[in-house]
Amino acid sequence: MNVTFTNAPVDLDSLPDYQEIAYTKVSVKRLYKVLCIQGFLLILALIGLFLLREVTDVPYLIPGLGAGILLLFLLLMAYQYKLQGTLGYALRERDIAYRRGFIFEKITIIPFNRIQHISTSASALDRIFKISNLNIFTAGGSGSDIDIPGLTPELAARLKDKVANHIIDENDA
Repeated sequence: MNVTFTNAPVDLDSLPDYQEIAYTKVSVKRLYKVLCIQGFLLILALIGLFLLREVTDVPYLIPGLGAGILLLFLLLMAYQYKLQGTLGYALRERDIAYRRGFIFEKITIIPFNRIQHISTSASALDRIFKISNLNIFTAGGSGSDIDIPGLTPELAARLKDKVANHIIDENDA
């Protein structure tokens, strides 16, 4: 059992460019779910303003707070709309990539041989909108390394099976 250790240099020009990956966008139903949650929170904030109006006599407090809350929610809605266009995943021959963010773009690429566990999840609101999340875990973390939201349950299950099969193939090789 004589194994020779080699550690040859890698030609950086031969590496694939991660920025040329063609990403598949997540379902727009993710955006609808988030906007639904934000709308519910806006209604709660407006009810709070109504109750505050009953106990205070400070002039311009309620209109000022109302305008501030409305502006905040409009900005949050615009942020989610813009974020929706950047969410995407790519399943490649040896890894899975996930992109998100428009102010600070973050791309996570996980090789299949580093994946420990993969699961799908769906909250009650996700089930109403008929979407699921794909959660990919690697060793050493308490949470998932990639959470891909806004997938149809069928697509999430297919991706889970595909990645699981790649993991099995990598371990057999």
